[in-house]
Amino acid sequence: MYKFLSLTLISLLAVFGQYVIAGGRFERTISRPFGSVLKVHNGMRWGSWSQKEMCPTGMYATGFSLKVAGMWESLLVGDNTALNGIRLHCINPSKSSSGPYEDYATIQSDVGSWGKWSDIKWCSSGFLTSFQLRVEPYQGTWDDTAANNIRFNCSGNAEMLQGSGMSWGEWGDWSEKCGGKGICGIETMVEQPQGVGDDTALNDVRMYCCD
Repeated sequence: MYKFLSLTLISLLAVFGQYVIAGGRFERTISRPFGSVLKVHNGMRWGSWSQKEMCPTGMYATGFSLKVAGMWESLLVGDNTALNGIRLHCINPSKSSSGPYEDYATIQSDVGSWGKWSDIKWCSSGFLTSFQLRVEPYQGTWDDTAANNIRFNCSGNAEMLQGSGMSWGEWGDWSEKCGGKGICGIETMVEQPQGVGDDTALNDVRMYCCD
């Protein structure tokens, strides 16, 4: 009975754009107004753009974590996909001004099927304001991995955070900087599993900025 009620509650919350998980809170929204979109120009183009996900109103991304397929997993499956997913972790600046943060919301757009999630990397103060993507270009008949890693700049003290992704490819140019307070949303381009074909998972990403 209790299990049924819990599943029903989760289903209802999902309809209204919120999820509750054991040990914490997972919130998502797609309707929050935004001021600008940050893009980079070195992303690959396998896959399609998924639905954008926005921090709850009044919250801004202050940390991130990555879903990465490491070398051993890649050897086992016979295919390297490197960076599979990106999560943004959002805080309410009226409640917290510096880390470590305990009360936060987590958002993500579409993610690939492989890899494990890393620990969260937080700005010591301020919000994420721009990003840089490490991407491997087309490899011809060799294995493609597309996006490999990401870096973010923080607004608080010109701090730069680098993810624990893979090292194939090169770092591209930085995106523009948020004109508002900081990054508040994410949208990813992900290639779905190709079966016997070459998989690349995450190919590109856009970030949304809010005032």
